[in-house]
Amino acid sequence: MHEYGITESLLRIVEDSAREAGVSKVITIRIVIGALTGFAPESIEFYYERMSQNTVAEGAKLEFEELPVTLRCRSCGHVFQPEERRWDCPSCASSEMEIQGGRELYIKEMEAA
Repeated sequence: MHEYGITESLLRIVEDSAREAGVSKVITIRIVIGALTGFAPESIEFYYERMSQNTVAEGAKLEFEELPVTLRCRSCGHVFQPEERRWDCPSCASSEMEIQGGRELYIKEMEAA
C-alpha cells in the first residue's frame, strides 16, 4: 500500500519535469530502487497504470534498476554486499555496520517525444 503514495509522488515529478522541459509525451521512465526500500516494482507499475491516465506520462514504460544492499564496516572500512541476512564483516567479523546503499528511490532519467 505504501507504493500508492510513492507512485503518486513519482508521477508528480514526471509531470512537473515534462512541463518544465516543454515535453508533450513521456515514453520511458527509469527508476532506481534500493533493496531496503521494501517497494515492489510490480505494485508501482500497477498504480502507475491507473494514475497516469490522461497525463503526459500515460502509457510510458517503467524500467526499474534494483540496487542491492551495500554495507561498510565501521571497524575496518571494508565495503561489501551482505549474503542473505548475515551482516557481519567478511574481513574482520565485526557487526558494526553502516548502510551505504539499498535505500535509494529516484527517477534516473526519462525519455520523451
